[in-house]
Order: sequence, then structure tokens, then C-alpha cells
Amino acid sequence: MKQLQAKKPDQTNQQFARFYHQQKKVHMVKVLPGGVYTSREPEVICTGLGSCIAACMWDPHAFVGGMNHFLLPFDSKYEIEHWHPTEIISTASRYGNNAMEMLINQLLAGGAVRERIRLKLFGGAQMMGKTALIGDKNIEFALNYARQEGFEIDAQDLGGMIPRKVMFDPLSGQAWVKRIRFTEVDKVKRREAAYAKELDIESHRPHDDDAELF
Repeated sequence: MKQLQAKKPDQTNQQFARFYHQQKKVHMVKVLPGGVYTSREPEVICTGLGSCIAACMWDPHAFVGGMNHFLLPFDSKYEIEHWHPTEIISTASRYGNNAMEMLINQLLAGGAVRERIRLKLFGGAQMMGKTALIGDKNIEFALNYARQEGFEIDAQDLGGMIPRKVMFDPLSGQAWVKRIRFTEVDKVKRREAAYAKELDIESHRPHDDDAELF
């Protein structure tokens, strides 16, 4: 996952897009698959989720919060069925840990104190086809990570059959969830399929230094 820097309003890149919501009268930042975004500004962070997970974390005293949007990479249906979140050296776990640590590190750089960071989890819907189990595995990873790292989960909306939209206020920690309309489901599935393909390529690319992800 790539570290992100805030852009000027209405500019976009591959990991997030900024825009002004005329009806709500608020600046919004949409986090795309593979993205991480943190903020100390009065804006709303949002994303659309199918089988992916979004972790929303914030420090209520430092007034900084953020969101990631990640999916665990798997090589086959067999690997999906037999993987367990305690397999910390697996490719899936490495990518999941990287997604969480990237968000946490950006919060700490923004003034958060790890012991004060709070957490809400969203996503992990059951999508159709070969990837039907990926939602469950993403949920297992996220819950296990929170437990192992000592983060109490303030709220969660996980699983189910329908994708969801999530909006998050990084200053207050308030979050809103809305089920995605049937007409938008295919768009979410296509976006996550493209992200999964990108992850598959990345996870099989040789790394010269075998750097530790954190």
C-alpha cells in the first residue's frame, strides 16, 4: 500500500479522490481500494466496500483520524479456505498488517497516541463467485489484528450479502453506513476485482531486499 499525501480539492490520484459535496456542504475524501488517508481537518472520509475491509481509527484527544481500504491477496480457492489469521508469515497476513500499520503510523505522525487510538471496522460482504469466502477471511484478519494489538473495537458492521458505503468523521470518530443500491453493486465488484488482480501481480513480484512491512 502506498503512503498518501493530501491533495488540493477536486484533484484525484489512484488511491483517493477529493471533492466537495454540495448537498451536505462538506469536503469529502473518497478512499479507493488499497488507499490510506488520515486528516486533522473538518472533512468526511468515505469509501464503498464489497468484500474489502475499511478500518476507521482516530484519537479523540489529538483530533486526528483516518481510514484504510484493503483486501487480503490469495492465490487460490484452496488457500482462501485453509488460511488462518494466525499465519503471520503468509502473504495475506503481511498485506493486512501493512494496511493496518500504515494507517496507525500516519495517525502517530499526526499527533495521535497509540494507547488512545479507537477503532471501528466495516465491510467483508459475501460477494459472488470464487471470491465468496474472501469477505469472511478479511473479517477474521481484522478482528484478530484488533485483538492481538490491543485495540478495542468501538463499533463494527461486518459481513452480510450487500456492499456498503461508509462515511467517517476523522475528528469525532462518528461513522455512517448505508447499503449500496443494486444498480451500484457491479461497480463495486469491478473495482475490487481490479484491485485483487493488482494485488496478485504485486504479491508475486520479487522483492530484492525482502523488506519487512510495518
